[in-house]
Amino acid sequence: MRRSWYQILRECLRWRRTARFILMRSPVIERCLKWRDLVTHSGGAGARVRYDDVFLDVDGTLLWVDLDVEGYVEDLAPYSGNGGLTTESAAGPVWGSLRRHIQENIGYRTEEELEEFKRRNARMTAAEIGVDAPVEVLAEVAQRRISFQPYAESESVLVRLKKMGAKVYAVSNWDIELVKVLDDLGWSGYFDDVIASAVVGVEKPAGEIFEEALRVGNVSRDRVVHVGNDPVTDIEGASRAGIDSVLVDRRGTVEAPRATYVIPDLNGLPAIIEG
Repeated sequence: MRRSWYQILRECLRWRRTARFILMRSPVIERCLKWRDLVTHSGGAGARVRYDDVFLDVDGTLLWVDLDVEGYVEDLAPYSGNGGLTTESAAGPVWGSLRRHIQENIGYRTEEELEEFKRRNARMTAAEIGVDAPVEVLAEVAQRRISFQPYAESESVLVRLKKMGAKVYAVSNWDIELVKVLDDLGWSGYFDDVIASAVVGVEKPAGEIFEEALRVGNVSRDRVVHVGNDPVTDIEGASRAGIDSVLVDRRGTVEAPRATYVIPDLNGLPAIIEG
């Protein structure tokens, strides 16, 4: 006869008083702990684990950022003087320009400030590769040759989350143009709101950005889960904020002991939300 969770718990307690060392290796205690976890997360006996809201990181979780270095070189070859601009010589500085943008964009919180930063960054990159072109050309080429590539399952998972009734928030270390990026991808309708670090003025793993997301979503921290690919900014940050986390480890190489769940891609996320 199948036993209820209450009977299992009582059996656990009875065994615990008589032979605790056996309990730790018993299938009974394993079932007991599973039920304990369910009750702890749900706040009620017999209820299932379920999250109402989802905080989603963007870069490395929903998509990756790509640079068309060959196209960049093709666009700027006429300005290279001796014609010595090659993909090999440009690759390092061009990717370095992207890293500089990622590291410094939080300091530019208006459109005017961000555009000036982009122009300055483009000039720095051009100087590194020996290109003399108008700054407007440099900035336009840099913008055109960057692209945002969704992972294969990202959109279908976003669709599933919305059908489930989950509220979804982008919570990402990104410049003030994150809303535009999501809109260009056709994803705006999947998100209830967007919390970008450059808008908030602080980056993950700092707790303030998670607190802002909780405020915007009007959700308690025990009813939300944060999903990301970075063991520090996403997993440690969420953990410090008292929020459960899902590590998306696409290569199977990330160590994140504080992650509540670990999945190889986003396909497993809806099952976690449902419980």
